[in-house]
Amino acid sequence: MNNGYSNYEQNAPQKPPFPGDRYPGLAEAYVPYQRYTNSFPPMEALKNGTMFPELVKPYNKVKA
Repeated sequence: MNNGYSNYEQNAPQKPPFPGDRYPGLAEAYVPYQRYTNSFPPMEALKNGTMFPELVKPYNKVKA
């Protein structure tokens, strides 16, 4: 039975096509350290979608 994979497996590259011996990473995350200062009360946090006041960024529609 030919499911299309056998041909690929036979022709698959044995070495990555990139310089060096490894594939590059797809992405790297940069997450800066944030200090926990204060938080909203539970109901206000639910209303704002976050418990951290620093993360509240209301969307203001601006006409271009």
